[in-house]
Amino acid sequence: MKCKNKIQFIIIVLALFLFVSIFQADASEPIKIITESIELLKEMFIAEDSDAFKALLKDVKGIAIFPSILKVGWGIGGQYGKGIIFRKKNNLGIWNGPAFIKMKSLSIGPQIGVQSVALVLVINNERGMEGFLENNFTLGGSASIAVGPLGRALSADTDYKFKASIYSYSMSKGAYIGASFQGSTIEEDSNMNELFYKKSLTNRNILQNKISINPKVLKLLILVNKLRG
Repeated sequence: MKCKNKIQFIIIVLALFLFVSIFQADASEPIKIITESIELLKEMFIAEDSDAFKALLKDVKGIAIFPSILKVGWGIGGQYGKGIIFRKKNNLGIWNGPAFIKMKSLSIGPQIGVQSVALVLVINNERGMEGFLENNFTLGGSASIAVGPLGRALSADTDYKFKASIYSYSMSKGAYIGASFQGSTIEEDSNMNELFYKKSLTNRNILQNKISINPKVLKLLILVNKLRG
């Protein structure tokens, strides 16, 4: 398949996904994203070699969860998915959010197939969090991103606190080559924010001021705090 045809293939698949996402959006979709995020965290909680992930959560500034990112690749790749982000308000287990976000990107590299990938971004410092307060930003731009460490514990010789602003943890449901999120664009999902909060709010306003008492949100945050130990 020629390069031009590959690009057309990726654009068509992603355009169809975006079209369906836009016209299926209703008041229940924000809760669906939250519910699927809870299931993802449950899966990560019982996964082997997840202790390093849990240890990173102890001192985080925030956490972003994408229960499903569609990744399409044929030499040229693209991805799109919706998620939520929370900002830790203090060390007592209080979090601001959720704010709703979208991820998308196009890339060139060794990749082939169509796959749904679940992703959690552990936001390690204020530099990493600052991007999520804006309307859009690029992962790996002003804030570095790296694949999160795995294992029974964080290695004593790994200076993880200063290596990256954001660590990524993905769970794959199929065969895919090339799962980097470097260069992906994160955008504010104003439509989902309005559906959930019943009024127009920016991510900055939500992550600085809003504490949700929605039962599903509280269930998710209880699980996050449990993961943190």
